[in-house]
Amino acid sequence: MEFGQIVAPTIKELFMERIEGMILSGVLSPGDRLPSERELAEEMKISKTIVHLGLEELARMGFVEVRPRRGTVVADFAERGNLDTLNAILHYNGGKLDREMIVSIIELRSAVEGGALIRLARSHTAADMAELREMMRQFEEASRLSPDVPTVAAALSRFHYKICTLSGNRLFPLIMNAFRNVGSALWEASARFWGEAALFEQGSRIIDMVDKGRGEEAAAYLNSLFDHYLENI
Repeated sequence: MEFGQIVAPTIKELFMERIEGMILSGVLSPGDRLPSERELAEEMKISKTIVHLGLEELARMGFVEVRPRRGTVVADFAERGNLDTLNAILHYNGGKLDREMIVSIIELRSAVEGGALIRLARSHTAADMAELREMMRQFEEASRLSPDVPTVAAALSRFHYKICTLSGNRLFPLIMNAFRNVGSALWEASARFWGEAALFEQGSRIIDMVDKGRGEEAAAYLNSLFDHYLENI
């Protein structure tokens, strides 16, 4: 059994986490001007080089904007961010998400997977449908043999990730994978909310609609399930 090496965060990473936390918690707001690099270095007891490199990385992630001769200001990360920004947000506060973030994640997943269903319904093969049906069979079997929530949730997530992969859009799986670190908790919450039987019925219904080329209907059905879940959690 190998436990792997423990790697401590670097000073630059700790500096970035501190600034990210102040932005995500609302201590710093878009438009706020940060102290100069020299002042930050002195106040935080780190080198000016670390501050400079950290701010450059935070700027690339959309958290701040570095303006030559005018200093550094907090940016609107929702407008300027990227997948690295999303990853930082999901890791904030140890991955514990508030309701607003949970709603945002589910709405994004609805948009991504809904688009995947529409694409898949237009261009699926018999092999695609067979693979999805086999995954639902495995989901039912896993639910029956090991009906614990983590097992059910893992099988459920594999099915929905496969929909995005089979859609042919190369970015849909990438976006879904961005949530893997915190996604397990949301999948488990979904498994507890719906129960195995309902989830199997939902998955089978989605497959049937996609197989018949009714992608828009499948996407609308999926969205209705998300709406019901958000109304009742």
